Amino acid sequence: MRRVALALIAFGIVIAATGVALRVAASRGQAIAKTEWETATAGQERADQADGPTRLSFPAQGEAFFVEEGASRKTLLLGPARIAWSAAPGQSGNCIIAAHRDTHFRLLKDVRKYDPVILERQGEKFQYRIVGLSVVGPRDNRFYQPTSAPVLTLVTCYPFYYLGRAPKRFVVRAELVASNQ
Repeated sequence: MRRVALALIAFGIVIAATGVALRVAASRGQAIAKTEWETATAGQERADQADGPTRLSFPAQGEAFFVEEGASRKTLLLGPARIAWSAAPGQSGNCIIAAHRDTHFRLLKDVRKYDPVILERQGEKFQYRIVGLSVVGPRDNRFYQPTSAPVLTLVTCYPFYYLGRAPKRFVVRAELVASNQ
């Protein structure tokens, strides 16, 4: 009985340490991206990333994140990431951004239909309005399809509070309503 208790305690410590490590990596990634954003918006070019950083803001929730380019295991640890083959912000097509539910996109549980979402990139500002919230299966790819109109799709795992691999996806769809392009 004592061995079982010790094993459970050890397992709990490993899970907690993993959670802390993920949050530290996420915070560190956003801090680095913030520095890059401040450098880029001050008019200084970054030689290693010609298109510069992207900022994703949720005014109703008072939150903003910096978006990595190309969703991979590494970039998703650092913050939200745009799917490489998806449309660029503000362009015709489907701009898809994914992030982990237990770090940056936990706030998606609080967004509502018609809330604004803002993407800023290369001195341009694109304002979107949320038009749909959906819970879908992990193989449901209808929200990943190309579109003719400029739309923003935000994706994270669901349920938000779930231990292990979440069985579903939470999808936020927004339409472009204004830009300074």
